[in-house]
Amino acid sequence: MRQSMTGSNYETPGFAPFAGAAFIVASSLFLSSTGSNFSVKDVNQWRGYVQPKVQFGLSRSETDGDVENDIVDVRTISDHLKNVRNTLAPSMSELAKDLGITRQALYKWLSGESQPDDMEKASYIIELSRLSDRFNEAGILNAKLMAKMKAFDGFSIIDLIKRGDNWQQSVNTLIEEARNLKGAGVKANLTGSKASPTDGWMSSVSIPGSGVRE
Repeated sequence: MRQSMTGSNYETPGFAPFAGAAFIVASSLFLSSTGSNFSVKDVNQWRGYVQPKVQFGLSRSETDGDVENDIVDVRTISDHLKNVRNTLAPSMSELAKDLGITRQALYKWLSGESQPDDMEKASYIIELSRLSDRFNEAGILNAKLMAKMKAFDGFSIIDLIKRGDNWQQSVNTLIEEARNLKGAGVKANLTGSKASPTDGWMSSVSIPGSGVRE
């Protein structure tokens, strides 16, 4: 409180800008959960403590150690599962078996009723969702078949994810292959028929190593 030349009292907000700036800086450097502070640079160390409550994934530059300037994926496990089902279309029984859980537990994750308490299971779902993102961004309509192609020394890209391998370059190979197959199919349809080209020729038989059984 200060006094003006006329004798009236007034307050100066001298510390308010500093406090606001300090809050912004602190918020950008630390994430708080359960009363603890976690440095953004140590994301891989502390993420396990908060992720069971709020599931999220960081973009691919996380592996390069540069997370400050990247977009944080704030989708929940439920969102990721819906993305996987819509794109890769695994059966719930198949996905539950891969995760080592019951179908009932998986449906609870899908509905958002509960969250996985195992980081490996959550990470597997997030990686499948990121794979789905890549196929969707590339406009690949037969992602289910491409994801099951045994194109990598007898392994599919889903097998690579299960093993914890880096699959980023592998999905580029699959996207290129899918476009080549579609181009070949379009040419075949245009050459042999006057009907409009379709994707109906793309079956598990047409794609070597897809290993898909209907």
